[in-house]
Amino acid sequence: MKIIVDTSIFISALISPKGIYAELLMNPIFRFEKYSSYYLVVEIFKHKEKILKYSKLTESELIEQVYNLLKNVTLINENQIPKEIWQKSFELTKDVDENDTAFIALTEFTDGKLWSLDKKLTNGLKNKGYQKIIATGELKQKAFKNKQDDLMIE
Repeated sequence: MKIIVDTSIFISALISPKGIYAELLMNPIFRFEKYSSYYLVVEIFKHKEKILKYSKLTESELIEQVYNLLKNVTLINENQIPKEIWQKSFELTKDVDENDTAFIALTEFTDGKLWSLDKKLTNGLKNKGYQKIIATGELKQKAFKNKQDDLMIE
């Protein structure tokens, strides 16, 4: 399964490095293909002070944690996404949150599912009939089911 990781998930994993978001992103036993856009990196820098405050990490620790998380996510250059997908994605986000257009475009481009904690975004998309969203609970269920299936094979 292809999962598109948006900024809210990544920042939550940075703030709580031992929490479920970091676990789902970093644990190799959860074999989801995780993608994000380069815009994610911009967002991390934009929210750096907030992340440092709530995570209680030093700047050096934060940089190391960003590196460790990014190793588990494939970043895709937004320039690879066709114009038609950008237009469709903008139509979906224009009255919800235009800043998330890149994540929707990437979801469409990869035929993946968006993983986000942004309720305004997910509710707005669902109200427009958009179905390519996965909640943390559902992802966690699938992750642990796959883990159990693997254990049964061994």
